[in-house]
Amino acid sequence: MKASAIALTALLLVAVVEGHQARRAQEGARQRAPESFACDRNNLTVYTGVVRSYRRQTGSTTLTIRTDYDTTEQVSLTHTGTDDPSRLFRWQGEPFTPADWSRIESRKGVLREGTRASAWVCADGRVMVDWGVPSETRG
Repeated sequence: MKASAIALTALLLVAVVEGHQARRAQEGARQRAPESFACDRNNLTVYTGVVRSYRRQTGSTTLTIRTDYDTTEQVSLTHTGTDDPSRLFRWQGEPFTPADWSRIESRKGVLREGTRASAWVCADGRVMVDWGVPSETRG
């Protein structure tokens, strides 16, 4: 083999190894809960993916999420006396505002198809939902 061909092969090998290492680092990285959601990370679970069902009613909101890891998870948020769970919602980590409803619902109580979310579930039963998360968080 000529020296230039060997050098090119070595460069390609380095690029492949670096790409593999970057993907592995991403896979091992943990998502961070919104700062306003205080729960010890040892007592915290997150389900990230496409929301397949959504039911918002007075007192509770229930979501079924098809996760990026090919599981189906159901979570419920409690908001006593109101049909407005927005205090338990975030939009890309930021506080949920009245303008954010149109990002997730086509009309009141009807979720837009393909909407993604991360549901943060603490062992004590508290839940916070962060909407608008990027696709394929698993790396």
